[in-house]
Amino acid sequence: MKSLKEHFFKRLLDNASDLIWAIDMEGRFLYINDNIKGWGYEKDELIGKPLLSILNTTRIGKRQSQPSELGIERSVEMEIVDKLGRIHMVIVSSSPLPDNDGSIVGVMGIIRDVTKIQELEEKLRNEERLASLGRLASGVAHEIRNPLSSIKMNLAILMERLTPKDDDHEHFLIARKEVANLERVLNELLDYAKPSPLELRLQNPHKMIEDAVAAILPSYNERKVNLKISLPENLPMILLDTGKVHQALLNLLINALHASSDNGTVEIKAEVANTSEKLFRIFITDYGVGIRPEDLKYIYDPFFTSKQEGTGLGLSIVHNIMKKHGGEVRMESKKNEGTVACLEFSAS
Repeated sequence: MKSLKEHFFKRLLDNASDLIWAIDMEGRFLYINDNIKGWGYEKDELIGKPLLSILNTTRIGKRQSQPSELGIERSVEMEIVDKLGRIHMVIVSSSPLPDNDGSIVGVMGIIRDVTKIQELEEKLRNEERLASLGRLASGVAHEIRNPLSSIKMNLAILMERLTPKDDDHEHFLIARKEVANLERVLNELLDYAKPSPLELRLQNPHKMIEDAVAAILPSYNERKVNLKISLPENLPMILLDTGKVHQALLNLLINALHASSDNGTVEIKAEVANTSEKLFRIFITDYGVGIRPEDLKYIYDPFFTSKQEGTGLGLSIVHNIMKKHGGEVRMESKKNEGTVACLEFSAS
């Protein structure tokens, strides 16, 4: 009976989702469960080795802790780099390990990996922040739209009545152009803040991509940027809103154009990935200035831009469009090497 109980408890510990360990008074492993394999280690290589062999912290989290302090009942948050070089945000809980007579013979503890939980919490915080910005943007846009329409109408009336010439005529044209720019910004704000409902229909991806290319091609030709298209035959029909995906493609193609040097190259590719869920992906690759690593986490924030011109709403709108479709937009970039943008849809 005792061996059955021991076998049961051993299996229970080995199959726990957390990393469970015990060390002696010198800090060497007495026990560690099978969860350690996910960190790139084998159990046998650690037994008898110091706890520091896995607590190879290159970065410490909110509170610092020395290994000698782990015998105290406490929880410590850390950033730990595993044997494979991956960073884990963890909570290390420890308490004294008593012998049968009550004397302390070591320390036992649990290491809980909270990386995914923290990523989810950060994502939720970002969603809440972006929703608040959307409500603010919508209110500001509506407040500005009426006086801006009045300015536009009165400029047209004055231009017709006064028939300005030379410099005066030029000033009127500049004013009208700037009003048009403000209208464009307002429309982008409203599109971001309150996107219209999707009109889903089965669409041909070939035609959808070709239409976007036809719309942007004059701008590419003007800059002499080469646009290469590589699409496999027999792509599946996709359920989507053509107008909105057309806008998302144009925004990404415009970004790629702005990032490219004259006579550069931008590539468009598509694929169907057979995973547990059939996925259709469109890749837009440029070889331009790239995005700084520290900026990557902000690129979907409204009004964030590293360009001198633009509202910083382009990628925010793309993100919203893909989210509405139950899809995803991903960006990979290296400074001065280029950027790959990926739109991913369900093709099942």
